[in-house]
Amino acid sequence: MKRLTSLLTIAITVLLYSCGDEESQSPVVEVTSRDHVMTVSGRGELMSAESVPVNLPDGVVMYFNIAWLIPEYSQVKAGQVVARFDDSDVENQRAFTQLEVINNNLQLSNFERSNIIDRAVIDQEAARVDGEAVIARTFTEVDPRLFSQNEIIDALGDLDYLTVEEAYYHWQADTHAQRSKADRDRILSNRSSSELRLEKQNSALELMELRSPVDGTFIYAKTPWGQKLAKGQQVFAGRPVGMIPVKGKVKARIYVTEVDAVGLAAGQAVTLRIDTSVTTTHGAVVRSVSPVAVPRERDDPQKYFVIDADLLEVDEHVMRVGSSIDATITTYALKSVLLAPQQSVFYRDNQAYVQKIESGRRVDAPVELGQKSANLVVVMDGLDAGDLISVAPKIDSAS
Repeated sequence: MKRLTSLLTIAITVLLYSCGDEESQSPVVEVTSRDHVMTVSGRGELMSAESVPVNLPDGVVMYFNIAWLIPEYSQVKAGQVVARFDDSDVENQRAFTQLEVINNNLQLSNFERSNIIDRAVIDQEAARVDGEAVIARTFTEVDPRLFSQNEIIDALGDLDYLTVEEAYYHWQADTHAQRSKADRDRILSNRSSSELRLEKQNSALELMELRSPVDGTFIYAKTPWGQKLAKGQQVFAGRPVGMIPVKGKVKARIYVTEVDAVGLAAGQAVTLRIDTSVTTTHGAVVRSVSPVAVPRERDDPQKYFVIDADLLEVDEHVMRVGSSIDATITTYALKSVLLAPQQSVFYRDNQAYVQKIESGRRVDAPVELGQKSANLVVVMDGLDAGDLISVAPKIDSAS
């Protein structure tokens, strides 16, 4: 275990003592003054510090299903196909859109013919009513001695009806053009929408193969959830499918478990060992530490702090993007300090305590703490070299 190994490396002696008949033997350690280097270990990989993205064009607002990807870390040339997309959905959508355009054209043609016929009917009916109205007016101006009163009343009623009908057809003629324009605009708008959709689908079909913009090593892009893209996944327009790292621009990304990430900060020294060259170590410096711990995978509950480190030197022969690495980060280099195990410290009312062993009994001793690691802590005040403290303190009332 890492913690046990760390305790052994500081060379403190584990003793056994008896605190009376009611207590069993418990482990204690002797606090000694010594130099110590606190470190944090993690795993990670080499990543590109600068790269050329291989993106889908953002002019087509739709998603694409990946049908094929060139193997990751393949050496590619500019113009080489690196990804192909499934065009079956786009082809089916385009077929339906083409039918919509044809249907819109037929609707427009039928409307034009129907519109001509409707206008001819309106003009014909208006002419008929105008003629009948002239005749009706002529027969209402007759000598009452020649026609009966009932005949005159019927003629006047027919004239009133024809006058209303005449006004109606004149209104039909006056508004026909306006109504025709509205219907024509509706059909043209539908056709324009279908044509734009067809144009987008034709453009999408031209993007079914994605080519590398430059020479280099092709690296898969990741989804917003941190997973690398793969066959069958969807990519939206404007999003990267992969990237081509710029030669010589490499950085280290290190993952440290949440429980071990103590004392990490920018500027700390890092020692790296690449899995493909385990006999050689490489230096780096911490550039940034993530503010919170996050899972590496969506289905993995384990959380990690993410550390980016700049390499002091880049060896292009062994430092390849994607190579796995072991990392040791030096958090503190301490001189002549008193160290105690983290498990020996407890708190009461926000005050840190340890239990010193005096005359075979436990005595609570307040201490002032300094730098910490995952398993050790520096005692600044409250203990002297040679003191014995309990590794497993018995606490009666701790907060």
